[in-house]
Amino acid sequence: MEEPRSSDHSGPSKYKGVVAQPNGHWGAQIYSNQQRIWLGTFKSEMEAALAYDSAAIKLRDRPTPRNVHCTDATLHEPSFQAQFSTETILSMIKDGSYAAKFSEYLTAQAYYNSTKASHDHRHRAPSGKLSQLFQKELTPSDVSKLNRLVIPKKQALRHFPRIPDVELNFFDRLMRSWKLRYCYWKSSQSFVFTRGWNRFAKDKGLRAKDRVIFSSYERDGLKLFIIDVAYCDEGTRGGEVISSLEELEMKMGADEREETKKNELETMGIDQEKKVIRLFGFQIQIDQ
Repeated sequence: MEEPRSSDHSGPSKYKGVVAQPNGHWGAQIYSNQQRIWLGTFKSEMEAALAYDSAAIKLRDRPTPRNVHCTDATLHEPSFQAQFSTETILSMIKDGSYAAKFSEYLTAQAYYNSTKASHDHRHRAPSGKLSQLFQKELTPSDVSKLNRLVIPKKQALRHFPRIPDVELNFFDRLMRSWKLRYCYWKSSQSFVFTRGWNRFAKDKGLRAKDRVIFSSYERDGLKLFIIDVAYCDEGTRGGEVISSLEELEMKMGADEREETKKNELETMGIDQEKKVIRLFGFQIQIDQ
């Protein structure tokens, strides 16, 4: 079904799926499976046009003409959206968080590419700087049902924002994003990570005596927080205790190359019976 280009007296939009609003704002909508999906109201016509383009990537079975020509950034949208369900992508667009989350993804990819390049070309000068900030050995209460990680005051004041309550974004060695709420508790005069910490601890299988390693990556004025773990019983759980920054950098590079190789092998399978090639998450039909 063709998207209407306007619905009121303010004049038609030149962008598909964009409708002018009486209050001077712009709405975005898209049709999928003969159903109209409202994407929200935006302050500018361009924002609404981009919202339609982003939704079309997730909802269309095949590439469709865009309102705005592809850029080096938007070429990465399909891989970004592949991490989420259709419902989640549409929710991001509607609540206005899509652009910020996509920006975080691009930042993570830039970090991944730079660290990979520095390990693949060891004789070249690194383009960024990876610095270990500090390590925290976990106590029983850090991995209990209290759902909080206490940060030593000295390290908290030195490395994290002096804001009583803020959400910080960390990336692990697989470039997965972890949002941790960082706050100051006046009652106990403690600096802690609360919301998000329990999910991270469970995902990594953390226990008392394990260590959490906090690092920062800086490049061209951009700064990222990196979070890694070192298990106290690496022989049992298959991890390796990282004893130096150099070892951490080498291990991150090795894990990233292995993960990339694994993903390529998994996504390049060929279905002989149906004559369908699955390439990087997309199915391509071969003409007989």
